[in-house]
Amino acid sequence: MVVSGLLSAPIRGDDAAVVKKAKFAFQACTDRTFSETIGLRSPEVEVVNKYGGFPILGGRYGGANPEPSWNEIADIAAEFGISIFFTPSLYADALNASRNLLRISSDGMGIPVQFRPMASESYEDAIEEGFQDMVKQPATAQRVQSTQSTIPAMEVLLRKLVLKLKRAMGSERSDEYLYGRVANVSNFLKGIYSAGYIPEGTEIGPIVNDTSATVVTLRQLNEWTALHFGNTVQLDWVEYTRRLLQYTQVEVDADFLILRPLEMETMLFGILNWVRMNDWEIVKSAALLRAFTYTAADSDVETRKDFEDYLVQTGKTVYPRWQYCARKIMDTTGTLSLALAVTYEYQARVFNTTSMRTAAALVANLRSTFKEVIEAANWMDEESKAAAQTKADNIAVLLGYPDFATDAAALEVFYENLPIASWDHYANAKKLRAFQLAYALNMVSYRNRTAWDKSPLDVNAYYNRQNNRIVFPVAMLNPLFFQGSSSLLDYSRIGTVIGHEITHGFDGQGFLYNAQGVIERWWTDQTLENFSDNTQCFIDQYSQYPIPEINDTLSGSGSLNENLADNGGLRTALQAFQKLRALDADSYKLPTGQELGAAQLFFIGYGTMWCNSESISYLKSVVASCESTTSCHARASMRVNGVVSNMEEFAAAFQCPVGAPMNPATKCRLW
Repeated sequence: MVVSGLLSAPIRGDDAAVVKKAKFAFQACTDRTFSETIGLRSPEVEVVNKYGGFPILGGRYGGANPEPSWNEIADIAAEFGISIFFTPSLYADALNASRNLLRISSDGMGIPVQFRPMASESYEDAIEEGFQDMVKQPATAQRVQSTQSTIPAMEVLLRKLVLKLKRAMGSERSDEYLYGRVANVSNFLKGIYSAGYIPEGTEIGPIVNDTSATVVTLRQLNEWTALHFGNTVQLDWVEYTRRLLQYTQVEVDADFLILRPLEMETMLFGILNWVRMNDWEIVKSAALLRAFTYTAADSDVETRKDFEDYLVQTGKTVYPRWQYCARKIMDTTGTLSLALAVTYEYQARVFNTTSMRTAAALVANLRSTFKEVIEAANWMDEESKAAAQTKADNIAVLLGYPDFATDAAALEVFYENLPIASWDHYANAKKLRAFQLAYALNMVSYRNRTAWDKSPLDVNAYYNRQNNRIVFPVAMLNPLFFQGSSSLLDYSRIGTVIGHEITHGFDGQGFLYNAQGVIERWWTDQTLENFSDNTQCFIDQYSQYPIPEINDTLSGSGSLNENLADNGGLRTALQAFQKLRALDADSYKLPTGQELGAAQLFFIGYGTMWCNSESISYLKSVVASCESTTSCHARASMRVNGVVSNMEEFAAAFQCPVGAPMNPATKCRLW
């Protein structure tokens, strides 16, 4: 609501240029007059014409049907900021703290993300899930005769997009024929999602002879591709990568380094082989349809309606137009484009900037207290404690927003290559997505631990292991989490969040990374053994909590890291507050007549932060996530009751008898 109010306000004479740009983007996004009455009709046609046709329409509408062009695929991916057959992403080199690398991975039917933390449901999430559901269906052409109720929702949307283009361009191919071609697209994407096809008995040679090499050059990739495919795959990795990065300032040549993860050769061979095995008509049409789905919510009224039907069919949220537009411009998906322009206006007109000093002091106090927690950890030897202290000292803190977000001139330079029209939202949407991808990949050229790569307006704090940094966006500095008065509730809410993120640097994955974010064995064998012994208690504890709504339980192993962070965060926040209160007790007196003690109010404040209503589908997704990852979050009640039941202070505050559910005789403790 606050952001939409800022963006919908009339343009003022004193508005900074970047603020006007953000308001123009919002105006174009919400303008129904242009999209519904003036003439925005099938904007996809312009894209089709630019790229030489939409092949499955056939005839002059399908283009000249050239040989597969990987350069064209790269151009589409860069222009729309999406993954097409491969996914480019930024990788903070875990073995070298001075550099980032470009990673080329298989296309998981998602958009390129560098590190996208959990966020509220987005249209991008709905699209990704739709593609993934579609390609997981059995590969078949029998869906041609199927009704729309019996085929995947994403395939229904693709059909509608194709039929609209058929009408707009005048293709004479029948609907039934096109349904069959869409089924072929679906089958092709299934192969991409499955990492392509490798015939049995195929021998795949290494890109380099050194099996321990973690990077390879584009020259070496070209040599490897030519050796395995000859002239049957027309892919020049130098030019392909240059085009992927065309909107960045990164220089690409034959010596350009990219990450070489395990099984890279297998992944590359499978995808390249699968693409060359398929009809180019299907390959190129699949690429364009991938692009058109990600701009469906930004298209003409017909496609927007088709996309909303898809959201309803899949049980996803359909946001009011104003809300969708505000979310898009403030980058709620954990990306960064116009969010800094909105941040400039937010900090100038809404945010109490003096509270930033209070927040900084809070972070400093939590860090100092966690160092005391390290020193008191009886399961660590002195050598490991010293290394842990160094890491705690070296945590980079990104608080609020980047400094230049308050500098209109600096922001104007930052956005100089992002033109925005006040009337053409479809073009704006493409440019915003391309800018998001280019901004992230531009950091391939340098490593800066303090560079912001996500929206400051995203309500999500997080820790990044590869850079040993914690991020607390300005959106977290609001009354739900933060009063800005160093109050008891500040410590029990955002103080716990701060402690949570600090603790992640020392959890079951954090201990693998040293103070610079490089993978290194920096704990002794004995400390690691003690760590394992102590964490088993948490695994056992959280595994025994029932989820009666779905008659299931949670994986204590899968949720271990988040449970360690929850427990360590609340303990550290309580200790920090108690220490501060002892130094200046008069500043922390409870209101007159308050019947709750300070400790009771502290724990209640923590608990109320997790008030929510969890659907059956959400609970199922939590369980599934904890089975497939090592960093899933437990359900809200476990994140409260599981933590406080491990704390003697809670039992004392509420006089819980030993053996009661909230005061078990055996308690788990690490930090």
